[in-house]
Amino acid sequence: MAPALDHLLLAVRDLERTAREFRAAGIDVVAGSPPGLPHGGVPTACARISCRNGVAIDLLSYGVSPYGQAVRLLAKTPAWGPLRSRGSAVERYIGDGLARTEGLIGMSIRVDDLAATVRALRDEGFDVDDPADFTRTDATGAESGWRVAAPGDPTLPILIEKLTPSLPTTEADRGIGIGWIAVRTDDTDRTATGYRVVLGEPEADGSWQLGPVAIRLDGGGRSPGLPNLRACLGSTPLPRSASSLGLVDAFNTLDTHSAASIDRLAQALRLQTVSYEDPTRIDDSQFVQLGELLETSFPKAHSELTVEKFGHSRLYTWPGTDPTRVAGLFLAHMDVVPVDDPDRWTHPPFSGVVDDEFVWGRGAIDDKSRVLALLEAIEGALTDGVRPTGTLYFAFGHDEEIGGENGACVIARELLERGVRAEILLDEGGVVTRGVVDGIDRPVASIMLGEKGFATVRLSTRDLGGHSSMPPKHTAVGRISRAVVALEDNPMPLLMSPTVLDMTKRLAPFMSEPRRSLLRSADRFSAVIARILTARPQTEALVRTTTAATVIRGGVKANVLPQHAEALVNFRILPGESVADVLAHCRATIADDRVDIELAPGMLAEPSPVSPSDGPEFALVAESARKVLPDVAVTTGLVPGATDARHYNDVAAVRFNFAPIILEQADLERIHGSDERISHENYQRLIAFDRILIERL
Repeated sequence: MAPALDHLLLAVRDLERTAREFRAAGIDVVAGSPPGLPHGGVPTACARISCRNGVAIDLLSYGVSPYGQAVRLLAKTPAWGPLRSRGSAVERYIGDGLARTEGLIGMSIRVDDLAATVRALRDEGFDVDDPADFTRTDATGAESGWRVAAPGDPTLPILIEKLTPSLPTTEADRGIGIGWIAVRTDDTDRTATGYRVVLGEPEADGSWQLGPVAIRLDGGGRSPGLPNLRACLGSTPLPRSASSLGLVDAFNTLDTHSAASIDRLAQALRLQTVSYEDPTRIDDSQFVQLGELLETSFPKAHSELTVEKFGHSRLYTWPGTDPTRVAGLFLAHMDVVPVDDPDRWTHPPFSGVVDDEFVWGRGAIDDKSRVLALLEAIEGALTDGVRPTGTLYFAFGHDEEIGGENGACVIARELLERGVRAEILLDEGGVVTRGVVDGIDRPVASIMLGEKGFATVRLSTRDLGGHSSMPPKHTAVGRISRAVVALEDNPMPLLMSPTVLDMTKRLAPFMSEPRRSLLRSADRFSAVIARILTARPQTEALVRTTTAATVIRGGVKANVLPQHAEALVNFRILPGESVADVLAHCRATIADDRVDIELAPGMLAEPSPVSPSDGPEFALVAESARKVLPDVAVTTGLVPGATDARHYNDVAAVRFNFAPIILEQADLERIHGSDERISHENYQRLIAFDRILIERL
């Protein structure tokens, strides 16, 4: 039998308080010995957190009693040395930790031949006690026993041989897993020698792999009062106090992902999966290669999830433990927009250049990073033995940039026919901005509750034409120009929607006066706030259906009166208004029977439903954002553009658009522009965020 991690030893001052904090975070803590009973020969109170693969975290405490306080005071005096020397190595190992440290003080490893391992350590000059038998009684009266040999060096593990079966893992804590353990040591070479004896030769990176748990040495040295170990629990968010105990979670340690994930993203960015309005220009081979890259890069995801293909689009199904629930639907898209001027890029747009800070390329933000990050999170969860409670769907479209009619639309229709209705849908559209919201000195996470609709209105007029030497008062071009100017000068009315009111109230606590008071009273001062928001195009779009004249055509020659002229005007429609409202506004504003007003062919969508921000689904997304960005200000909003999510309105109860990518104003301009890129930190944060949601749905 190969060596295996048995449990971690976590010394705490106040066992009841620590257990309460972990339980509040959704982690089951099982009571152990009542106060006063011995653990390893040292009178302690204890409790246990059961983890996957039969591993546990034992919480040990001298308590807050006068006895515990006296021991901790004694440990600071010269009398402690002679006193501790009377006990066994196990008592010294645990007693020192309990008296001097709050946090992880050690770990125990099961070995195949305890006696032989003890001899081998002694041959290398390590002081190790003879094996001794110990027992412990839990709250139910069940007794567990083990044979133990403890080294004198606290950087080495306690060696253990089980005499009774381990305590069972409960369903409530089934998702907790240990990702890695870092051992603080003053002498890396010496400590490594001991671990070679116990565990064999390390991996190429110098770590030892015990099942899913990696053990590595931290040569930064040990410090009095600090935990001897650090451990990453990679499958559940932890209470804030955990970090001081040496426990971190994967969602607050972005370095837990290897450089390989960055390389996989770079490879995807090198493929020119460009969507063009003209289908003959689309290179299908690039989409095929991207699909092959995904399959080879994420083998577990493609073998353990059901994968269906709809053209180049893909639908992944991950069954949950509860077959009655469809917990989540995650959307992303694999196509990108064309590059207008590659010479304006720092690096070629499809080179996938990786430097010390960024990965460069078209699709780095919109939206290949989300496709790859979701698959990274899935692959990692599968590797750790995680299975979601409810069934999860992951839909990756191939034509979002040209409307999604052959990708997302087809998948959504298929899911609707199957009767699928997810509890929550998450797509692109909202990000974290820094330095963009005036008056707030921290990043702002905008979790979008829906998206604006869009319609393009075609204005056209006809005339007899003729020679330009005898013009009428208004030519066809002039008439269309007057119609466009009328629409620009008379935009649709301001509308302070419930979403914008919610957004302003959420931002108020992070503002200084007098803005704070104004935003807190947004209901009373909505007209004033709406007028203030019109000062910038980015914020005016929140309170108005916007008008943008984008195309105008007319005339064939400078000295010929035009017989025809037309213009295209694009509207992004606020929830609460409709396409019909836009047409009515155009007709009333232009008020010219000689101008024909109609919807232009092409993309058209009513505003989406708006999801509530006071339900558990929004709270889950917001809390997950705060896990990867603790100081972020969370607010709401509406996506001004169009996303694939609009095709899934009938397939999910609520939908949100968000990714925890921090962008400044200059970064926002890179989306669909030049020099699109994503920082390594943003990408790792995105993976961590996706992992949180996967495990909490």
